[in-house]
Amino acid sequence: MRYPRLILGAATLATLLAGGAALAGDSVVEVEMLDYEYHPTELEVEAGTTVRWVNAETRTSHDIYFADEDIGSPRLFPEESWERTFEEPGTYPYHCRPHENRDMQGVVTVVPAE
Repeated sequence: MRYPRLILGAATLATLLAGGAALAGDSVVEVEMLDYEYHPTELEVEAGTTVRWVNAETRTSHDIYFADEDIGSPRLFPEESWERTFEEPGTYPYHCRPHENRDMQGVVTVVPAE
């Protein structure tokens, strides 16, 4: 079994372990798309954090679509990625348009930077 990976810098990892939020600024948090799921499916970050989605599948393409804002990525094929920087606090649900029938969805919760 292959386990999903979440790639973080040391400071971001320490913050996630301590309180569940990533650091603001130059922080990049990675979400892996694997087995028709986002890993992690729920993510909390501070405002100013960039989230990078990476397709870790071997054959399948996915996308990231924020229906509430009508913002999204193109279809991402294996090993391709897409990024979004979250500047405003709020809750940002998203899903994969090609795999809506598989209930492939996630959410980014953005909290104010401290």
